[in-house]
Amino acid sequence: MAKLKVIDAHGNTSIKYPEFTATAMPLETPRNISDLKEHGPVPDEDLPTEVTPRHREAGLRFFAVRRGQGGTESFGGEVTRIAYLQEHDQEEVLRTFLDENPQLVEAKQRRALTQTIRQQGRSWSQLASNVLGDYYETTDPRGPSWESEETQECPLCGKELNRGGLPAHLTRCPER
Repeated sequence: MAKLKVIDAHGNTSIKYPEFTATAMPLETPRNISDLKEHGPVPDEDLPTEVTPRHREAGLRFFAVRRGQGGTESFGGEVTRIAYLQEHDQEEVLRTFLDENPQLVEAKQRRALTQTIRQQGRSWSQLASNVLGDYYETTDPRGPSWESEETQECPLCGKELNRGGLPAHLTRCPER
């Protein structure tokens, strides 16, 4: 083994032997990370191995909405979390989440689900408005528009009324 002559700041000489140093081998990419890189966002139960701190350090994240700000209970039944990497497109993450949790779309009005998704952070806010349009049928917020010649019958007295005139008629209906 080779000797190494070392002189310190005070002029003292010492002999040192180089220590054994091993070449650091690069760590293998965690299986969950490589799987997500290959397949994109997936339900957390589809991950091949248990999630460890090493996975989180490598960029593994989860997306799931919760009831209320900071709430811990899910709403609309049990919610399937989606595992994704920071590098994944957030729209793909949100669509995967909604596809895996159709009960949320069925149980919540679009506005309520939009607000809940917005609570997940600023970056999800605009995305929620854009993506949820594909999961809900478009409806006119003002309700149906009636043709002037359409009529309806009073369920109490049977009188033929112009469509939309029933509420006013019911206040003075003789059969009430």
